[in-house]
Amino acid sequence: MATDLYTADVTATDGSVRSESGALQLDVHEATAGGSGTNPEELMAAALGACLLESLRIATSSAGGSAEGAQVRTRVTLTQADGPGYSARYELAVTLPDAGAEPGDVLQQALSLCPFTKTLDASSLDVQLA
Repeated sequence: MATDLYTADVTATDGSVRSESGALQLDVHEATAGGSGTNPEELMAAALGACLLESLRIATSSAGGSAEGAQVRTRVTLTQADGPGYSARYELAVTLPDAGAEPGDVLQQALSLCPFTKTLDASSLDVQLA
C-alpha cells in the first residue's frame, strides 16, 4: 500500500480558489470568458510545469548533473471535444543545460517520476527537449 506523503486541500467556490494552508488564494474565471484573475488552464500549466521541474531536479541529481538553468515551458490548450464538453492538449518544452547524462534519458526518468505527467493521457501530452 502506498504511503501518503502530502495532501493539498483546496476549495473552489464562487470564482476563486483557496488552499487550506492559506498559501494560495486566487480569483479564477473561465478561460474563454475573459475577466480578471487566472483560469483553470493556467493553473494546470503552472502545476504541471512545476511538478516536472521538481522531477527533473531529482533525475539530474541522480545522473550527476544539475537542474540549475533548467526550464519547463508549459502550454495548455483548451479544445472543443468531439462530444459534449472540452478536452485539453498539453505541450511542455524542457530546457536542460546540465543533465549529467543523455538529456533525453534524464527527461524520461523525470517523466516517470512526475505524478502529474503520469496521470495525463499520453495522446494529449507532448514533451520535447527545447
